[in-house]
Amino acid sequence: PIKKVNGILESPTGTGKTLCLLCSTLAWREHFKDTISARKIAQRMNGVELFPDRPVSSWGTAATDGDVPTYYTDIPKIIYASRTHSQLTQVINELKNTVYRPKICVLGSREQLCINPEVKRQEGNHMQIYMCRMKVMARSCHFYNNVEEKSTEKELIESIMDIEDLVKNGNKHRACPYYLSRSLKQQADIIFMPYNYLLDSKSRKSHNLDLKGTVVILDEAHNVEKLCEESSSFDLTPYDLASAMDAINIVLEEQAKVVQQNEVNAEFNMELASSGLNMELEDIAKIKKILLQLENAIDAVKLPPNGSGVTKEGSYIFDLFAEAQITFQTKSSLLESLEQILQFLSGRTGIFINTSGLHKLSDIIQ
Repeated sequence: PIKKVNGILESPTGTGKTLCLLCSTLAWREHFKDTISARKIAQRMNGVELFPDRPVSSWGTAATDGDVPTYYTDIPKIIYASRTHSQLTQVINELKNTVYRPKICVLGSREQLCINPEVKRQEGNHMQIYMCRMKVMARSCHFYNNVEEKSTEKELIESIMDIEDLVKNGNKHRACPYYLSRSLKQQADIIFMPYNYLLDSKSRKSHNLDLKGTVVILDEAHNVEKLCEESSSFDLTPYDLASAMDAINIVLEEQAKVVQQNEVNAEFNMELASSGLNMELEDIAKIKKILLQLENAIDAVKLPPNGSGVTKEGSYIFDLFAEAQITFQTKSSLLESLEQILQFLSGRTGIFINTSGLHKLSDIIQ
């Protein structure tokens, strides 16, 4: 029977932990399949044995009758997580040397998987994400547009691919590796990913990861504690706030020009101009005011003269943000405004505007 318990396994380097974990879980999964097959065959045969020397009841020993799923799609997926993609590549290479050929998928970031030259040219991960999203929404990325058709290709479904293989095949088939991996995830028996995709709730949500009923393997698990600390931490520098302020000032100036232009146009019954940003000047000014208040609140924190810094309880960050009117009550509307501004700036042509500060602030508030 399935006991559904957690296990911690420790073994010296070089003793074959990875191979043991892979083979045992994949074998267990195969037994599940056999059990379902046996049940389906027994129902159709009405008690007659298919192989007299091997009764159907002996097929599959992974579960008791009450534990057996009814459909093959109900068989638990395996999630295999390690610290880095290079470690996952080693695991995938080990899998290639076994007799098992499960459907696999490896999850990565746009930074690693994007093959659109225009998106790759963007400075910073945030700008790449926004440009990618805009192109996907407008269906102007032909690599993304090919994903649905190419995700049924036998070579892509049945191959055991690491990140490099995925990019190579994406280029070969002219299909986006990032969205291809998300598509392959639906059919995968085993999904490989770095810890942070699994442990960070935001990453889990963006990759649509449902852990219910899955078998989760954390390789090199001694790194997990540090990663949990990192994923629940952030830094916000004076440069980030200055960068956010500069971006907001540009938006304010552009919207003010549109408002002035429309006052003139209205006098002469001319068509009203639009910047593409559906926000009032007053609402943009509120964002600027919040940034200034946050800057002042941070500046007001008294630091010891020896430069050792100051440590406070975790709840202190909520009090600090509240001084800048960033609270649980204002969070949703503030994020919505920042999202609109960021989309507007990412769609602008002409001079590049650094939006990293606004992106960082948005991520922190989220």
